[in-house]
Amino acid sequence: MQGQGQQTWWKRLAWMAGLWLASVATLGLAAWAMRLLMRAAGMGS
Repeated sequence: MQGQGQQTWWKRLAWMAGLWLASVATLGLAAWAMRLLMRAAGMGS
């Protein structure tokens, strides 16, 4: 019984870390796309 609870804890931690990494990657991709669009519109420095 104890082993299954420990496995569930690690699974939850892995899911949380995976979701965090996916959200950071998505935000980075959105920021990069906005930079490209702004540069294409002539707003770059």
